Amino acid sequence: MSRRRPQPADQNPRPDMRMRVYTLGVLGGLTVLGGRLVQLQGADANALADRALEQRTSETTLYAKRGDILDDEGVVLATSVERRDVIADPRTISGFNLRNGKQLEERYGTGPAGAAALLAPVLGIDEETLTAKLTGTNRYAKVAVGITPELWQQVSDLGIAGITSVRQTQRIYPTGAASSTLVGILGTAETDAHGNTVDKPLSGLESADQHLLQGRNGLMRYERSLGGQEIPLGNRETTEPVDGTSLHLTIDSDLQWKAQSAIAAKVAETGARSGTVVIMDKEQRLLALASAPSIDPTNLAHLTNAQLQNTALTESFEPGSTAKVVTMAAALEEGVDTAASRFTVPGELKRSDKTFHDSHEHGDERLTLAGVLAQSSNIGTILAGEKMTAEVLYRYQRAFGFGSRTTLEFPGETGGIVAKPEDYSGTQRYTVMFGQGLSVNAVQAASVFATIANDGVRTEPTLIAGTSDPQGNYTAEPAGETTRVVSAATAKTLRDMMQAVVGESGTAADAAIPGYLVAGKTGTANRYDSDLGRYSGYTASFIGLAPADEPELVVAVILQDPKTNYYGGSAAGPVFKDVMTYALARRGVAPSSQPPADLPLTWGGDAEAEQEITTGAVGDTAGQ
Repeated sequence: MSRRRPQPADQNPRPDMRMRVYTLGVLGGLTVLGGRLVQLQGADANALADRALEQRTSETTLYAKRGDILDDEGVVLATSVERRDVIADPRTISGFNLRNGKQLEERYGTGPAGAAALLAPVLGIDEETLTAKLTGTNRYAKVAVGITPELWQQVSDLGIAGITSVRQTQRIYPTGAASSTLVGILGTAETDAHGNTVDKPLSGLESADQHLLQGRNGLMRYERSLGGQEIPLGNRETTEPVDGTSLHLTIDSDLQWKAQSAIAAKVAETGARSGTVVIMDKEQRLLALASAPSIDPTNLAHLTNAQLQNTALTESFEPGSTAKVVTMAAALEEGVDTAASRFTVPGELKRSDKTFHDSHEHGDERLTLAGVLAQSSNIGTILAGEKMTAEVLYRYQRAFGFGSRTTLEFPGETGGIVAKPEDYSGTQRYTVMFGQGLSVNAVQAASVFATIANDGVRTEPTLIAGTSDPQGNYTAEPAGETTRVVSAATAKTLRDMMQAVVGESGTAADAAIPGYLVAGKTGTANRYDSDLGRYSGYTASFIGLAPADEPELVVAVILQDPKTNYYGGSAAGPVFKDVMTYALARRGVAPSSQPPADLPLTWGGDAEAEQEITTGAVGDTAGQ
């Protein structure tokens, strides 16, 4: 019986085993891929879609229109117009007029150079410069800034993929330098959170009322193509901008122009360091605030801080003899003097450690209080003022508005300096009576005369008449607060006394206006130069109101450090006459109907001889 030999063990896996292993491997791979697919299609689908959307979404700032600044008749002093910045996508432009590396249209070049050849003549940029801007692998390059919408339409019509624009605004000032220090200007020095260059107010009302004028920018998010164009029917989210509030000023742009022209010419003529004209009505609505030098808002090269200042509010100075009106008002109101009170005015007067003089040598003069004001006698003013205590005079100075800022909240406004009597040094007790040893700004100085014009009632000066929202709804600003400073009788007496100043015996005959009674006061003060730390030069001024019998308007003219003529009467007086004459006609103010006041200026002896006193250019130099 034979036995079968056992077969040796097979060293290789059986085919079905290999198949199973292979199958398991494939199934494992498919499971992983399936899981990933499920993950991609399920759990991460939203995240991926959001990421893709984010990559093709652009944001554009929707700029709010800045509010306008208008004068009292709606004449535009500042407004904003649309402009465009041209933006390029150099990566997209690299394929200009190409498809699959082949030129599409033979009449055009290709790539950045081809696009530049089309854009250059439209934008006014040379091709070489433009080609350099359009070349690169980045996605953003600013090609042109601030072009008009019409010019942008020409660019857009070229149909160059990769060329887009961003809307901007440009501030323009139709009245130019005439109101630039008042309205202010915008610079372009700030970048917002979205990287956009935004306007930064530098001065004037543009700065003071930035919170009202600027509005609130909006934002648009949209899907864009590879060429940078918005995808039609793509996602789009828009937050609309809110335009700014417009300001309606009390300023009369015609008067502003006249005042600016007149003071600029006088500054040039006299070589003065600066000049200021203030026009206000008796309720102290400011009609013009002109200062020279001014600035051309279209040319800000070499701009200095001094040129940005409206000196009517930002510059303080010792007013000199125009402040004698405050001393006279106090003396009349307190009953220590009348217009006819008699004074024997010596050629010199010693008080404290100083001997005072008038602007011209003289022996004893017999002047009434009206004569003291007409002659602008420092010594006579001291004799009248020292009948009151220092505290009484200080109270009137403050009541007329000295030593406090107005409620205008104008950038850089100074409140001036008025020391309390207990802080007086040396002869200050006497010098403040004729306007030295204290300082004011031009609006404060004019405010004294407006108070007298308004029968002794002082109204807080106003510059903004109202505002209008983006829908055009107008809201009037509340009227300034009023305070009675002196009685109506005292105010009238002062107006009568000041008529003599522009008379033949006064210090400002050049300020007289035919047909109108004018009441005013000259000032020729020693000027304190803060740069030198001492007195140097003069402040020449004339402030007056008209018509003196029915007051309507006040004009103040200030010249700082004039070189060729520093007397208030002859330097500032003619500017007053020029500006006030124009203002009276412009505002339709009727000529005077009353005869001039005829107060005695001298007393005793031969009245005719007594009134032969120095006139015109001299007679009001303070600080002697």
